[in-house]
Amino acid sequence: MLSVSCTSTPRLDPFQTRIFEGTYDDVWLAALKALNDYPLKVSNKDAGKIQSEIVNGPYNDIVLTYPEPIEVPDRFRYSLKFNFGKLEGDDTKPLIRIRIIKDLERFQDFYTGWTPYSSDGLEEKILLYRIEHILRMEKQLSKAQ
Repeated sequence: MLSVSCTSTPRLDPFQTRIFEGTYDDVWLAALKALNDYPLKVSNKDAGKIQSEIVNGPYNDIVLTYPEPIEVPDRFRYSLKFNFGKLEGDDTKPLIRIRIIKDLERFQDFYTGWTPYSSDGLEEKILLYRIEHILRMEKQLSKAQ
């Protein structure tokens, strides 16, 4: 008996999105605090956009350090793009959506140059977690006062 099946690797989305409960100003400030270790190129609150400068490597070494060294034979660079959006809901609680896009590129060779490379989503998830954590801490601090 011959059995054939097709398996495919799960496709990662080119972005990570999370919805936060809080005012636009609070979520914006939490995102800026989470991006403290990144050089910023664009920070436009009215347009709801943040973009980092180009960072060398597949990850920012200040944000993400592995317990053991990673061997990365290829050269990588990336920038992060944040898009903010206010969501209208039935509740009176304001909801803010943040979408992070990591434009990761790998240096192929002299002739080809830099080519797009898909991100594993790890750094984006870490940044979204940081934003959530900062918002929780700010909420707890305001309750304590």
